[in-house]
Amino acid sequence: MSFISDPGKTDCRQDTSAGSRKLLLPVNDSPALFSHHTISIGNNTIHQICMPLADTAVLHKIGQIHNIFLPDNIRQSRHKRQTEFIAGRLAAKYALLQYGYSNFNLKTGSQGQPLFPESLQGSLSHTSNQRQCLAIACVQKKQPTNRFLGIDIEYQQHQSIMNEHKSTLSLFLRAAELRYITKHSTDLPLMALLLFSAKESIIKAWFHQYQKLINFTDIAFQSYRHSYLNFLIDSTLTHTNPQTAEVCFHCTKEKIITIAYI
Repeated sequence: MSFISDPGKTDCRQDTSAGSRKLLLPVNDSPALFSHHTISIGNNTIHQICMPLADTAVLHKIGQIHNIFLPDNIRQSRHKRQTEFIAGRLAAKYALLQYGYSNFNLKTGSQGQPLFPESLQGSLSHTSNQRQCLAIACVQKKQPTNRFLGIDIEYQQHQSIMNEHKSTLSLFLRAAELRYITKHSTDLPLMALLLFSAKESIIKAWFHQYQKLINFTDIAFQSYRHSYLNFLIDSTLTHTNPQTAEVCFHCTKEKIITIAYI
């Protein structure tokens, strides 16, 4: 079964999709471009930033223009990590605009989580390759009718890790899950990457609700239906009985995006 929903590629230099907005930053007469567009997945709107891996001067200029300040630990990290941080904060800024926050700067919590305004719940994710960074953000109001959410994005090319280093599968899959996808999936690396992304989203959603971290192997894949995956979360940290989680996914030839609800 194929999970690819469309053949499109994301390119920072060309983005003509509906809802896209391209921003040019001229530096030394050579424009560095990042693009923004929205994707509807599950019950939510996800904001995506596509940013090329520009040089440090251009990257820091983008941060200054958009009031994104690098913490000391990020400023001292690799250039790619700095790009991911700025791209993620840009995605969050777009996501917050719809709730009236035009200049809110996210701080970072004790577990590395972004701290959104008290009335809102949000999630960030990013992924990079040798050419560019993709970052996504999703925000919603805290209210009884909204389940807690978490999001994740992965480049499809990361399937190569699953394919070339099969021992890594046991780090995030239970033995029963691995047997199931080996038997039923026509594309094992794709299904493994999808489950990895789904569990990443669930871990974030769980933390948002309970302020506790769980392990990949606390999460058990149960079934899939169309663009939804169903899981059981077996964590004695918070509950005696397992809880359910639903994950909606969006796959293209370039990327996987998942959003988890618990």
